[in-house]
Amino acid sequence: MNQEKIGKYIATCRKNKKLTQEQLAEKLGITSKSISRWENGKTMPDVSLFHSLCKELSITINDLLSGETTSKNNLDLSEDKLLDYSKYIKKIEKKKSIILSIGLITLIGLFLIIIILIFNKTFFKNSYELDYMNNISIPIPRYSYYRGTGGMEAYTTKLKTIKQPDEVNILIDRYLNTLDKIECNNENYYYDKNKNFTIIQYRINNDGIGFVNTIYISYSDGNICK
Repeated sequence: MNQEKIGKYIATCRKNKKLTQEQLAEKLGITSKSISRWENGKTMPDVSLFHSLCKELSITINDLLSGETTSKNNLDLSEDKLLDYSKYIKKIEKKKSIILSIGLITLIGLFLIIIILIFNKTFFKNSYELDYMNNISIPIPRYSYYRGTGGMEAYTTKLKTIKQPDEVNILIDRYLNTLDKIECNNENYYYDKNKNFTIIQYRINNDGIGFVNTIYISYSDGNICK
């Protein structure tokens, strides 16, 4: 069933009857916006309006559902056309229901994640105190939360964030530019001479599983290049 074709046919028949959308809407007891949506192929008339609509446009139900004027010999096809239309409407409603369900599940998931972030004890505002170093904090994206830590000579902390990589990389670059860039073993590191520790890595990984990404921060006591 070609919804767009039917809409154009309704518009043509209305104009042939020299009716405006407002006039046809008034005769059918509906709004002109409904007529406009039919003619633009966005929606279809309700079954309850078929007979009155066809009467006003001087067409048959077969004509309406075919989107064109049909032969008078095909009048007995009305029942089949209505059955096809009923199946079409059910298919559209089922598709809408699936989309609404997916949207609802997504919203619930987002809500639960936000609740977890807000009430999680390891939730951070905009700075993180390094686990193995006293009173040393570094800037992190706002509303990041703790994921885990580990390492031996160099410690690595994993954080989760809802911020996107492009935004986080700006914050990381700004922070690292405040430190001294050092080089050894063909690798670049960042040394904070005031607090005497080295940032070995500070990066964000796009996990590719939605909007939550992982931040990795590896650090060590002192200047590791000495």
